[in-house]
Amino acid sequence: MARRTAATFGYAALILQLMLGWIAGWDVDLLLACGLAAMLIASLVGWTAGTLACELAFKHDSDASKNQR
Repeated sequence: MARRTAATFGYAALILQLMLGWIAGWDVDLLLACGLAAMLIASLVGWTAGTLACELAFKHDSDASKNQR
């Protein structure tokens, strides 16, 4: 789940940054550098969110199995 969330966040940030930079008329080199930075930062956030979601899901599953015993 963490990889999928990180990829989704990263690609969404890259596409958004490229579109906004293109609309603003930025230089191509600056646009690509900012897009890469946005993708890396958003991927880190996505990885963290996905990892926390997995931890909470597994904790919830293990708590449910303990309650059923």
